Amino acid sequence: MSFTYRRDVLDNGIRVVSETSNDANSVALGFWVGVGSGSEPAGLNGISHFIEHLLFKGTRRRSAFEIAHALESVGGSLDAFAGRESTAFVSRCLPEHLRKAVDVLSDMLCHPAMREEAIELEKKVIIEEIRNFEDTPEEIVLELLGRSVWNGKPIGNPVLGTVESVKGLQRDLIRRFFRSFYVAPNTIVAAAGKVDHDRLVEYVERKLKLPAAGDQPYEVQGLPLPRLHYERRKVAQCYITIGVEAPAYTDRRRYAAILLSLIVGGGMTSRLFQEVRERQGLAYSVYCSCDFYRETGILTIFLAVDPKRARQAVRSVATELKKIRKAGPSKSELRSVKQQLKGNLILALESTSARMSRIARQEFYLREYIPVEKSLKQTMAVSRDRVMAEAREMLDPDRFSLVVVGPPDTDFPQESDLAF
Repeated sequence: MSFTYRRDVLDNGIRVVSETSNDANSVALGFWVGVGSGSEPAGLNGISHFIEHLLFKGTRRRSAFEIAHALESVGGSLDAFAGRESTAFVSRCLPEHLRKAVDVLSDMLCHPAMREEAIELEKKVIIEEIRNFEDTPEEIVLELLGRSVWNGKPIGNPVLGTVESVKGLQRDLIRRFFRSFYVAPNTIVAAAGKVDHDRLVEYVERKLKLPAAGDQPYEVQGLPLPRLHYERRKVAQCYITIGVEAPAYTDRRRYAAILLSLIVGGGMTSRLFQEVRERQGLAYSVYCSCDFYRETGILTIFLAVDPKRARQAVRSVATELKKIRKAGPSKSELRSVKQQLKGNLILALESTSARMSRIARQEFYLREYIPVEKSLKQTMAVSRDRVMAEAREMLDPDRFSLVVVGPPDTDFPQESDLAF
């Protein structure tokens, strides 16, 4: 299936990007706004996520039910998510219903009702979401790791906020924050699938009437957390994360960082899976991954183990990291993870939703389009020396953050367990 990329910038600054394939049977559409938890000032943590929820609760001409029904009634779908740097409102629909999808999403972003009763009701819903999150130790430990790695940087702020911060959100604060970020130059419309780009541009120009500028920017602060952090909770397992700052999305070193993360813990043949799970039986779940943002990134190692074997598990991880940092991957190992990454990317991009997200993120971070073929070529060109250099840079025990959530009787790992 071949795709054709096009890009337009409207007079008001909205960017419209698309990948078109006439072989597709659907369209994935996304309205992406450059705002997330990393944009939030002290006292308003969680407001980006709150607004993402609130825009589904009605507009000047549609009720919450009518928003959902507009697309579900024609077999489409509507969803949204808020992250650290962006908030996205996404739809999947048949090509003949693209105009309707643009109309509904535009109505949500341009004419939200933000009624007082809807705000108070949604506070209850999101507080329950936060409590559900707090009952999920894997989610907690991963969020805490971000705060530790980016100690004091706003990018580490929790996406959901806290019960206290959500309770404190008021309509005037919400509306001001909304007006500051939901503006045309901060918005990307992305689509992939069987989409007519010219018609998409026409629909967006007609319907998405966002202001050209917003209110004054906020002073944003982060929530610091030390490199070593332990929390005692009533859980059955000990949840361990080890992390380090990684290159940014804009840094070409990220290709080597991705390959390094796959070697460390990217699948069943990875170093940590084979050693920690298969040879020692210390964990059921163990993995390594990378995430990239505008000015930074993070490499994360996660494992869940018997609390009494927590220190043993961390020492085993440290041993494997030492081996990689000292000797690097073998040539066959590097070839294998390159093929793994190639396969993962090609299979993922059979989804129009994945393609839509990919071109939106490229526009958001790079303001340029990188074809899949070029991305694969850049990945395949990464040398063993480049991966070794990245391993020496990133797998430095003096840079590691270690965050652990476990029961009171956990044999909590110490900094010395990571030393090598």
